[in-house]
Amino acid sequence: MSTLPHLPYIPLEVAENIIDQLSRDVRSLRSCALTCRGWHLHARYLLMTSIRVRSREDLLSICDHIASIPRMARFVRSISVLPAHNENSGASLTETIPVDLLKRLPNLHSYSLRDAASSRPDAIAMSLHPTILICFRTYLHVQELGLGPLKFCTGAELARLLVALPRLQRLECTDLQFVDRRNIWGATAGATRFRDGCNGLSEVTVRLASSARYFGQ
Repeated sequence: MSTLPHLPYIPLEVAENIIDQLSRDVRSLRSCALTCRGWHLHARYLLMTSIRVRSREDLLSICDHIASIPRMARFVRSISVLPAHNENSGASLTETIPVDLLKRLPNLHSYSLRDAASSRPDAIAMSLHPTILICFRTYLHVQELGLGPLKFCTGAELARLLVALPRLQRLECTDLQFVDRRNIWGATAGATRFRDGCNGLSEVTVRLASSARYFGQ
């Protein structure tokens, strides 16, 4: 009669350090959470710390999970909206503000919007309705914002998004494109409003392909 081989014992502290190294690998974290009770809590905590939204189904699932287990909401620090390649409405997903989710997350610190498909010539430019910007100002109280790759109609569209985040301190832009590249302001008054609306912004990183430029105080 065969017996199962003896498996070496891994101290919980060591296991948690290993799980920490997998913090960006969602599939591995899910496997760790299902391995044993000792690993479950730490892996589940890391899964909730940084949430990636790839589709509308993801968004609905996350909202339902937070609604059913409200105590998990306090663990969420970061949300990244990155439509999957097979997501038919990628542009509209990045233009969606998940109000029902954001208003439940008291410790949200970072938010990012990215759409790899925006680099295609036929990609639809991102356009934020004024109602969406009001929701950003009301519910998105983050200090860090990551944008790109994304395509905006104009630079003014980007400026309005940034002004809608009064607590913003750090901004990272990667491969942003603009359909209309003319002067984003058209008047000095516009630049003044932008400066006054983003007076807390202290660090900006701009990445173009493999290069990066950093601007900070």
